[in-house]
Amino acid sequence: MSASEFAAKHARVASWLAERRVDAVLLALPANVAWLACGGDLHRRHGPRPVVALGPERAFLLCGSDDADRVRQEEVRGLALDVVPMLFTSGEAAFERARSLLPDARIWRTDAAGLPVDRDPSLDTLRRALLAEEVERLVRLARDAAAAVEEVAAECYRGITERDAAARLGAECLRRQIAPREILAGADDRLDTYVRPVPKGTTAERTLLLALVASRGGLHAAVARTLCLTRPPQVFVDRFRANLEISARLCHATRAGDTLGGAVHRALPQTPVHLGGLGGTTGYAYPEQDARGSSTFKLVPPQALVWSVASAGARAEDTYVLDNTGITIASVTEGWPRRALRVGGSVYELPDLLQL
Repeated sequence: MSASEFAAKHARVASWLAERRVDAVLLALPANVAWLACGGDLHRRHGPRPVVALGPERAFLLCGSDDADRVRQEEVRGLALDVVPMLFTSGEAAFERARSLLPDARIWRTDAAGLPVDRDPSLDTLRRALLAEEVERLVRLARDAAAAVEEVAAECYRGITERDAAARLGAECLRRQIAPREILAGADDRLDTYVRPVPKGTTAERTLLLALVASRGGLHAAVARTLCLTRPPQVFVDRFRANLEISARLCHATRAGDTLGGAVHRALPQTPVHLGGLGGTTGYAYPEQDARGSSTFKLVPPQALVWSVASAGARAEDTYVLDNTGITIASVTEGWPRRALRVGGSVYELPDLLQL
């Protein structure tokens, strides 16, 4: 976390207030609160979620009284964000406390439904243009997520269950200070049948997929790896590499200044019906914007994306960063095999199958 990063974000909010002639905002959506906290860990599974009250010059973080000292000392130290402990009873109570902190503010807006103030969805757009510091954190997260998945996958063996592999991955995530938002594990026939194999008790004898949506400091990255425990049939290899080729085409079609839908159309003029979702942009939520041919979201660098090419039997999924020079893969390590794929004169080295 840095004071300059927070100042840039507060200035972005202040400009939004001036443009709309609004005096103050109450941010209640976890993604927006995490964005303003600049990487501070404010996530709570139970109890009152923190909210932020901002005017043009002052900013207050309202959080549960049981967590206020930790948040102040460990999560937002150095930021111009005053921590206010509170016993939350309702959204109305949080808003009344916020109004008492900014008494001169008459016109308020919020990003969440269910509060006694008008909601403005455009507040969500403030977080979607990532700063350089945020991109650096997201790249580190993507690499750590890839390392966690690959380390666990390389240690798997014939006879391991999907649940045991998922449990090992969860433990590895915690060791790396990663919050696993979703873990998928699919073995053998379940991998061949389901696009999204939630871990069950199936034993892996031939193949095992491990996929992870990872979060740290509010940011999100996604990665998937497939392990072959025996020599795979050629049809399985061909199916995986066909998805890998689509990933390379999506990378090649991703251009600064174009729309997300434009990238999808160039890569896949007719999206194969057997594919699941293609991923989308990522940041303080995943996906921030779904990768659909109809998307008009403009890709302004620096932009983080997940290209996810998933079908029954194969998943190629990684996190990328788009800058003014092009797109690069972030969720990659030196320890996993990669395959070079040529598209339109460019070469993309993407993670391949690991064959033991």
